[in-house]
Amino acid sequence: MNEKRIIKFNMYMSCVILCVLVIVMIATTFAYFTSTKQVSNTFTSGRVDITLSEAAVKRTESGDLVKDDSKERIFGNTDATLNHYGRVYPGQSIYKDPTVTNVGDSSEWIAAKVIFTDGEGDLNKIMGYEGYEDIDIEVLLSGGLLDETVKVGTWNGIHDVCYNDRYAMIQVADATQGRYEFFFLMLEPVAPNESVTVFDHISFPEEWNNEEMKQLESLTVHVQAFGVQMTELDSCMEAMTEAFPEHFKFN
Repeated sequence: MNEKRIIKFNMYMSCVILCVLVIVMIATTFAYFTSTKQVSNTFTSGRVDITLSEAAVKRTESGDLVKDDSKERIFGNTDATLNHYGRVYPGQSIYKDPTVTNVGDSSEWIAAKVIFTDGEGDLNKIMGYEGYEDIDIEVLLSGGLLDETVKVGTWNGIHDVCYNDRYAMIQVADATQGRYEFFFLMLEPVAPNESVTVFDHISFPEEWNNEEMKQLESLTVHVQAFGVQMTELDSCMEAMTEAFPEHFKFN
């Protein structure tokens, strides 16, 4: 009788220990140190820290906006808009270089999210593909990561991804809502004090007419940056989807 009680007790304790281990595993799986920066707000946790900044600009006689080297870089703050560029016209070039810098004390997985919203316009109609919701980001943006040669194909089970050995760019489009999201995931950890410039120019093709430019009168470009600790996270994709599931949705 005592032996049966001992066996039952041991089985009971084994179940309790297993349950505790499962709970601990669940609790630690999602306990990542993260950092995110955007124009509207910031969040920093632990030793992981990033900045999102861009150069100040000035207007030339021709109306272009160029980098103003006489001023410090502009850092994200509580304002809803970092730079307001006023009216735009065909052929205009705007210097804009959102740059993510690792200011933490260890290497981090870094990603950026660029969001286009076209307001009352129809960005897909101007620069999209017939039958698809995608738009060609390189029509408007250039420089930075976008100057690197990439191939297009299936990456991590996601179709039509632009990628090379350094980064992958994934587009999630919703033409009906006038919202186009571009995710830039750095495929190697970014070391302390290193920076990644996502792009550095916005340009409007000279061949666009007044009607097409009118479609862009409510265009906004919003940039967010994300940093996640490397510990127990084998890739940037894993880091971002685990730490920021509300932002990184690709299905």
